[in-house]
Amino acid sequence: MTDNELILRSTTEAHVERLKLGEPTAEHAGPVPPQLPNRVPTRTAEQTLALPAVIDMARRRTRTEGFRGAVVLASRDHNRITVYSQYDAGARPPAPVAGAVEEAGIPVRTLDRRTYDLVWRAGHEDPTIVSLRRSPLVHFGLFTVLDNQADALLAKIEASAPASLVTPGLRTINFHRSHDAQRMINFGTWSTFDEMHVLLDQPGFTPGEKYHHGLAVFENDYFDVIDVVTGSDA
Repeated sequence: MTDNELILRSTTEAHVERLKLGEPTAEHAGPVPPQLPNRVPTRTAEQTLALPAVIDMARRRTRTEGFRGAVVLASRDHNRITVYSQYDAGARPPAPVAGAVEEAGIPVRTLDRRTYDLVWRAGHEDPTIVSLRRSPLVHFGLFTVLDNQADALLAKIEASAPASLVTPGLRTINFHRSHDAQRMINFGTWSTFDEMHVLLDQPGFTPGEKYHHGLAVFENDYFDVIDVVTGSDA
């Protein structure tokens, strides 16, 4: 893999594709309890087989107009792969990655595929730089917005999210809003997840005091950064 660097920018658009691999299984229903990531990265058989096809597809995007870069992510806790692709604003959306996984003979389902804007960020570095060396781990905080309350949720984020930055290993938080305002994603960059339990003690993050309560349904996903692709890979 390369040690390319991708800067997360508010002047570009992010196309996020979340894929679930393997045969369909029952999904968890109801509120999601507090979840900490697995300490040891473990790849499923489907992830291992699918990742080369996904990386190849991401690298082929370097030949598409407006492409800035992509990050290929493998979940530690679910049989999932996510691709975050950055394009110039208004560029044509890329072809779905799921097609490359299907061609490799691996069952796949698209959980979500949307275009986002980076609307708010904070952290210990500016700008946010994603690379295998600087930020080998990524946490997605996934928000499904309730009752068109995206603006209210963003206001709560701006007030509450900075408290998370005392957590050892957390480098930056980067909140993205989908163009349809139905989803928000926090793309958090991390150097280690070993002390993530500290986050659950901060105001707005304790089990009974979630800042997003009543505004969104929330889910975690914890990833290893598998590859970072930039235009220099063309």
